[in-house]
Amino acid sequence: MRIFFYLHFLCYVTFILPATCTLVDADRCTKRYGHCKRDCLESEKQIDICSSPRKICCTERLYEEDDMF
Repeated sequence: MRIFFYLHFLCYVTFILPATCTLVDADRCTKRYGHCKRDCLESEKQIDICSSPRKICCTERLYEEDDMF
């Protein structure tokens, strides 16, 4: 049973996680005009996952993005 969970985790880390977002450090998040936080505000969007535990890189939404939805 442990092997199944290990293979599932390995598949997730190898294929799914890199396709959706990347792990970044706080400096790289800041260079992309973002901030590492636990939750993004409604006026922000998630762009990456910070390497810090349970933090995500958030940046301000552009007003043009809101008009699309």
